[in-house]
Amino acid sequence: MILPFPEKFDANEIFIIFSTVFSWTLMFILPRRISSISITIIWTFNVFLALVADITISIKPYDFYYTIDHNTHELFDVLLHFFTYPTVPYFVVTFYQYNKPKGAKHLFYILFCAGVAIALEWISMKFHVFTYTGWKLYLSFITYVVVFAANIWLANFIEKETKSSYLDTKYKLHHK
Repeated sequence: MILPFPEKFDANEIFIIFSTVFSWTLMFILPRRISSISITIIWTFNVFLALVADITISIKPYDFYYTIDHNTHELFDVLLHFFTYPTVPYFVVTFYQYNKPKGAKHLFYILFCAGVAIALEWISMKFHVFTYTGWKLYLSFITYVVVFAANIWLANFIEKETKSSYLDTKYKLHHK
């Protein structure tokens, strides 16, 4: 199935292009705090989450929202799912790895990031990237809290496992 180009090229496509270029530029400018393995797994995990969400709650019988100009998919949906959406959790995990907040600070960090994501989603609504037909912004906040907590846990798990695997290999090489 080949996805069609937008029926008309307007503010939402320009917003998506700008957001994608801006977030990717930041990804390459800012120091990387997580391994390539973690980035690949986290990126894939978030593409999967975005696709599952759009497949399950943005179509009938739920039909809570639609993206871009209509409730069918187009080429810019692919850009959103594969290149724009995953950048937010990437930054959440990257900045988390920089400070590694513990306890209440960890919770406040996740809540703060969910608030930033809500602000970004609200702005994208103003550019008609999303049109809600039953969805509420507070539901996105709850979703972001869960998604960001899962991403942080996943990144910590991957980093621990790859570090442990690396140390096991190094130990075996030196003790032969």
